[in-house]
Amino acid sequence: MNKIKDSIKKLFSAQSVRYFASSCAAFAADYALLLVLDKLLGGASVFSMEISAIIAFAISSQINFWINRLWVFRSKKSPLPELGGYYSLALVSFSIKTFVLLELFVRVIGLPLAISKPAAEAIMFAVNYFVQKKIIFRVKKR
Repeated sequence: MNKIKDSIKKLFSAQSVRYFASSCAAFAADYALLLVLDKLLGGASVFSMEISAIIAFAISSQINFWINRLWVFRSKKSPLPELGGYYSLALVSFSIKTFVLLELFVRVIGLPLAISKPAAEAIMFAVNYFVQKKIIFRVKKR
């Protein structure tokens, strides 16, 4: 029983698993906000999807940054440089997801937003983990 408990504990202490959990939490907030805001703003503007995505991103990215900083990568450095690096990556990633992938999936291919958003997120997931691990929250070797 202790071996199973230790294995589970080890699995959930793995950085990649914590990153996945953090990403899922941020995605859930982002996805829910996006769908609700798009429904509320739908028809108000041709750009309701984009406006909804920007507002949802502003909120969910803060959730993701702080979970990643404190729990996933356990950073002890000053948060300001990390925040700058995180938002540089996040803005590039957000732009690709929103203005390339979502536009392609929703406006060109005609997929529903509810399907397009998870697909776009999945595409960017691995890239974001690598950049955050190797650049933004990296631990300097001594």
